[in-house]
Amino acid sequence: MVKELSQEFYQNKREALYDLLPDQSATIIGAGCEVSKSLDENYPFYVNNNYLYLTGLTEPEGILVLAKMHGQNSTTLFIRKPDPFKEKWFGRHISIDAAHQKSGIDDIRYLDEFESFCSDLKGLDYYEDDTVPDHQKREFGLEHKHSLLPLLSKMRLVKSEEELALMRHAIHLTHLGINQILANLKPGDFEYQAQDIFEYTILSHGAEETAFGTIAVSGEDAPILHYMTNRKRMVDHTMILFDLGARYRGYCSDISRTFPVNGHYTRDQRALYEAVLQAQRDIIPYYQVGTNMRDVQEKSRELLNQYGLATDLFDPEKTIDDYYYHGIGHSLGLDTHDLCEDRRVTLKPGMVITCEPGLYMADRGMGVRIEDDILITEAGPVVLSAEIPKSVDIIESMM
Repeated sequence: MVKELSQEFYQNKREALYDLLPDQSATIIGAGCEVSKSLDENYPFYVNNNYLYLTGLTEPEGILVLAKMHGQNSTTLFIRKPDPFKEKWFGRHISIDAAHQKSGIDDIRYLDEFESFCSDLKGLDYYEDDTVPDHQKREFGLEHKHSLLPLLSKMRLVKSEEELALMRHAIHLTHLGINQILANLKPGDFEYQAQDIFEYTILSHGAEETAFGTIAVSGEDAPILHYMTNRKRMVDHTMILFDLGARYRGYCSDISRTFPVNGHYTRDQRALYEAVLQAQRDIIPYYQVGTNMRDVQEKSRELLNQYGLATDLFDPEKTIDDYYYHGIGHSLGLDTHDLCEDRRVTLKPGMVITCEPGLYMADRGMGVRIEDDILITEAGPVVLSAEIPKSVDIIESMM
């Protein structure tokens, strides 16, 4: 089992953020609040990832305050006070001691002290990540002056070895789920049955949840990039495109694969699939330190056009924009589309960026996307998801 992030990890991240903040400033980051679904049920809660990144805590309503005054750093955490009545229905709130053990924060108070505490912050430069409700900012005299996101983006883009270990495990869980899809996929089943097989597998092996809503889109709907219905019956001699991932201890994987529903690609399907696969193999070596993702995007268009034309499936009156209409990749981490101020980022060691070329032909009822997760290193790109099958021969043999 992969170790969870250490208390030292969260302490180091807070210190790194302090180094980026100017003197006489404060930042307030909220965990987020639960949203009521009915009188006695809330929607599933997922914590604000910036709060998680700096504390390791996942409970709702927590507030982290970092203040930097006269060269001195002050960290204060506010959490919910125990409520015996509510805890009978919904479970215990985290204790001050448990919050300290996880986060390494010494000054932990209950939320009812937050208002009076904020009076000491008036007049400081205020940084936020848009998680503090407007009424609180008004009530406590806090005015939005600076966005915290550029600073957190700079930090979160580069992963530590501890983070990479969790991401590798999330990818491994995704691999296990995809293998089960390949073992069970067949015409006549519904798309959601393949989705259920994947999600049952990753959850039974320790995933917290899916990294995002699973996409399982077959046949002529494959060119729909964010198809989420997953309700169609899969038809013989068509393909199904999966975009899926596992979340493990907060960290995500993001993988796309396109499989033949009956276990064998038709001639045209194979031609289109191998065009995308060859383009991906040629694009990945461009994921080098110092390369700008804008240049990788242009290279992906060039290669997909080159290999697509070679299939003789393209309409000569159309352009690559008719067959490929999304970005080649994005940062991956605590969010599937991880915090990144500029998608045209210049690559640095420790970044994890997806590589996901695709070709979509609505008139032929086909769509192919192949996506892997790439670690940027000084020695060149490392495909973290290399174990997940993607060659035609291996896919057909596994099915």
